[in-house]
Amino acid sequence: MCLLDTRSGAAHTLRTLLIWLAEAGWHAYSISASLFDGNYEFAMATAVGEKLANPDHQGKFLQYTAAGVQHNILYTQSTIQKNLTTHEAKQLLVKANELLSAWQPDIVIGFGGSLLSKKLWEIARKYSRKLVFYLANASYEDSEVFEPFDHIICPSNFLRDLYRQRLGIQPEIFRNAIIEANAYAPREDVFPTNNIHLRKQGFITFINPSPRKGVTLALVLIQLAYQQRPDLTFLCLEGTITKEMWQRNDVHIAEMPNVWWLPNQRDMRRVYQRTSILLFPSFWPEASGRAVLEAQLGGIPVLATRNGGIPEQLNGGGFLFDVPAGCDETYLKIPPYEAVQPWFNTICRLMDDDQAYTEAVERATKAAEPFQPQQRKQEFLKRMEELAKSE
Repeated sequence: MCLLDTRSGAAHTLRTLLIWLAEAGWHAYSISASLFDGNYEFAMATAVGEKLANPDHQGKFLQYTAAGVQHNILYTQSTIQKNLTTHEAKQLLVKANELLSAWQPDIVIGFGGSLLSKKLWEIARKYSRKLVFYLANASYEDSEVFEPFDHIICPSNFLRDLYRQRLGIQPEIFRNAIIEANAYAPREDVFPTNNIHLRKQGFITFINPSPRKGVTLALVLIQLAYQQRPDLTFLCLEGTITKEMWQRNDVHIAEMPNVWWLPNQRDMRRVYQRTSILLFPSFWPEASGRAVLEAQLGGIPVLATRNGGIPEQLNGGGFLFDVPAGCDETYLKIPPYEAVQPWFNTICRLMDDDQAYTEAVERATKAAEPFQPQQRKQEFLKRMEELAKSE
């Protein structure tokens, strides 16, 4: 999977870690195919530019350097993972062997438990002194996936404890990585928290409207707001499912009069700068919730489900609600109005009450203090130096 993917939290994190290593003087590379999250094609030009994204380059390896990291990407016919051909998979394996043999890396870090991923890890094992697995979701059921690795990191106590019990492995906790330039100075960079009297001009933002992320709860909430508070405006930011895909399934959330719908964005700063409240109604067991951290670094109040590693990520900031009954088993289940009403009431209070919003901003800001990027960066670099030097 390509580390330039703007739809993948794991790609975001590993790309950030490589950038930190490059800034500290390491030689930092990635090897991947041009595969991106989601079941629709990703516009390669947005990742590597028009020149490299020329269709004539398909079947070749692209070398693209960004923020000091050299990305080596097999340009596949499709960016959808299930469409990868056997020939392309073989190309990737041959190139990975060639590059890793030349680099002889101190550390190889990555994620993925597919058959192809396992073959790539076998190659990495031959040439690397240390293998590190980034464990970013709760879906792994086979302990064999983790046997080749010297070290496993994950972003929350929730995920660590889950895998200790399920598979008997011992991940080390490393919280989500955010590039310092993308973190916000609360009340300076974020428009609604800079002047709370203008917060009603900001959005109530929902990122990645998809079944497991709680799209049905958001839909009921948007309908409730339209009926009772049409002055509130929601922003839905595309992730793994497009507006057209929802329309084909007769879900018309994007056409609601109180909704602005945007395609996937490369620069999330612009989104958060105009966000008054972040919605994070996830139905599946989140490892941590990267957007929660991104929002709170800017002092943005977060409304989220009490699920997985989300409470840890909120760290005392934001507002927690139970997942509506059955929605954690059937992600497309429509929650009843009474389950969504507390969300609506909290939004109204924050948007109408200066004191309530000010207190929420202060709580979010304080909650984000232990996750400041510079602190995370130094901790990560120290750990990688230790691993690189250890036997």
